[in-house]
Amino acid sequence: MDKMEVDTQIQLLEAMLDGSKVGTIVTDPAKPDNPIIYANHTFTEMTGYSHVEILGRNCRFLQGADTAPDAVDQIRQAIEKEEKTTVILRNYRKDGTPFWNRLAVAPVTVKEKLYFIGTQTDITVEQMQEEAITAHESEIERLMLPILSIQPNVATVALVGTMNLQRFEALKVKLCEYVSEHRIEHALLDITGLTWNEESPLHWFTQICEALRIMGSHMYITGVTPQAATELVRDLDRNNMLKTYSSIEKALADINE
Repeated sequence: MDKMEVDTQIQLLEAMLDGSKVGTIVTDPAKPDNPIIYANHTFTEMTGYSHVEILGRNCRFLQGADTAPDAVDQIRQAIEKEEKTTVILRNYRKDGTPFWNRLAVAPVTVKEKLYFIGTQTDITVEQMQEEAITAHESEIERLMLPILSIQPNVATVALVGTMNLQRFEALKVKLCEYVSEHRIEHALLDITGLTWNEESPLHWFTQICEALRIMGSHMYITGVTPQAATELVRDLDRNNMLKTYSSIEKALADINE
């Protein structure tokens, strides 16, 4: 098989890079300020800058007010040490729109000359999803007050806000872990501050009650309002062992008898 001509190889390589979803640049550290000497078509589309505006510039022109200094310093140190590195940082398009960029930098030596290749992936959607999940988890933690030991072998947790399935699952895990770690025999869940709707049935609590029973502990629901009592009568069967009280004080009086 005849060897492919160098020009053909270059054209095919450029076509592959331009068709990629990853922005790619090459910089020359031998020149002042390590300028970009190559950028594929994806990079121009990602940033909004033309080749004329990109070539000959250091890639810091994509940085802005909210670009993390630590990420920039990590890139700088990798270049100084001629090492690979990957960072996630906020960059800015030509029109000022911010985007999250996963940047991978790697040194490459060709014919004893050093270059740096930078591959850039727009991960804005993924980052926004992660931030939304983190914010939601923080809200769950905010609405779920700390579990407190109020007597030897007795703990209580006060719940406020609206109960949903995700929050319920977090409560179940957290309470079971606390009961096991602190050897709690009686767990009180005060629901005075909870808001109830059709998507937050009270019978969910029977799952926690059963889990704690298997662990050798007992659960009590306190702060039961007339509305909550009506929900329990409707949702629970007569053989259910869930203990309910109108206040924490009444539950404690029963426990201490």
